[in-house]
Amino acid sequence: MDNAFSLPTSTLLVWLFGSLCLAMFGAGSVHACSCQQISPAEGFDRAQYVFTGTVAETNEHTWIVDVHRVWKGADRLAGQVHLLDVYAMIDCESVFTTGRDYLFFADVAKSSKYVYYQPQVCNWTSALHSKRVPVPEGSSEWLEDFIARTYGPGQLPMAEDPWRRIPRSDGASR
Repeated sequence: MDNAFSLPTSTLLVWLFGSLCLAMFGAGSVHACSCQQISPAEGFDRAQYVFTGTVAETNEHTWIVDVHRVWKGADRLAGQVHLLDVYAMIDCESVFTTGRDYLFFADVAKSSKYVYYQPQVCNWTSALHSKRVPVPEGSSEWLEDFIARTYGPGQLPMAEDPWRRIPRSDGASR
């Protein structure tokens, strides 16, 4: 009996391979953006800051992140940073979950006494243990393991938290 829904084996294999590639190399926290695929090394080069951290607080499209390890920009990052999604409510918005750990590829979004960082759209920002990347030996490893193996163990953030200097309404600092 001829089934109208059967596909040739080669078509099915191409579809399965394509789905696997999308799952392994997808855009992470970016949704429905049209992005060119870049390597993790290209992503590292494009970002001003590369760090891991836990989302401590969420307020619509801003997040407070407790920074754990920094591979790029440690001298300018504090132990806690504020992320701002400048693409909120459009195709490229970011979504982060309170309590979850992420690897962030970011830039300064706004710099004044109120410093915000912007997760880069079309880069590798993603939850830890969610993206695997190919390695020369033919297998794959977690993205954060690739970063640590390629760029070293990272370091602790070293900058003073500018948000702690913001005066409260009673005139004291936070």
